Amino acid sequence: MEPTSLQSPICAEIRSKKYFFLQSAPMQASDVVDNSNDCWCNRTCDRVGPDGDGVHPVDCTAERSCFRPIFTPTGNGLA
Repeated sequence: MEPTSLQSPICAEIRSKKYFFLQSAPMQASDVVDNSNDCWCNRTCDRVGPDGDGVHPVDCTAERSCFRPIFTPTGNGLA
């Protein structure tokens, strides 16, 4: 049997207050964003990502040049 690759649509660089209390990898936007709706990029330490666009789990997708998956493409652990 071939190992299953874990996938998350959440960029590995997204941070929020709620992020620091996670007990597992975020798999949807509500896992990261709380009622304040405030989040930032760990690479820029700002609400704007390295590509100049805003930071939010629904916006920080694989289509962006700065996106980094939480899991490696082969599923061998955290990226």
